[in-house]
Amino acid sequence: MDEKELLDFCRVKKIFDKGFGFLTSLYYNEPVFFHFNKVKDPDIKEKLEKLKRGEVYFYFTSVIHNGKRKVLKLWLDVKDIDNILIPDFIERLIEELNDGRINVFEIAYVIKQLRENDFLSKETLSEILQTKKMLKTPSVLKAVLRTDEEKFSENLNILIEKLETKQISENEWVEEVIHQIDA
Repeated sequence: MDEKELLDFCRVKKIFDKGFGFLTSLYYNEPVFFHFNKVKDPDIKEKLEKLKRGEVYFYFTSVIHNGKRKVLKLWLDVKDIDNILIPDFIERLIEELNDGRINVFEIAYVIKQLRENDFLSKETLSEILQTKKMLKTPSVLKAVLRTDEEKFSENLNILIEKLETKQISENEWVEEVIHQIDA
């Protein structure tokens, strides 16, 4: 039976000199093998060459091949990903924000990209704001603001303080954040 193609992401700090590395996965415990020479798209290859020494986020799907999990498809930007893969990916990110091991700021980067490309509805954003990690560290919300929402940052600081000092409930906080962003 063919396994379902699942969109995954990983923050990559280094690609080894020989052009390979292992990516962590949202879904699988074993690392996912990646080799630079498997990238066929010239645009992605050029971007990776420039980013080799920096930090980059990969969006990818993977398959088991000869007993090892390997990257099947690779993207550097959410806007290039097959839309059919996005809904399950968003659900997995929400699960991760409730009970996962991935750094919340790495997920925030991905959420920001999803928002900038209009992949998140108001209802989904509300669901994200109600996750354990977002409520525990509400300042993470600053990392998901789009450029056109930076004016909201000062109001957000006030709302974060109110939440942390229990002047407003979690539900009120979520409603107010959605209202501010939507205004």
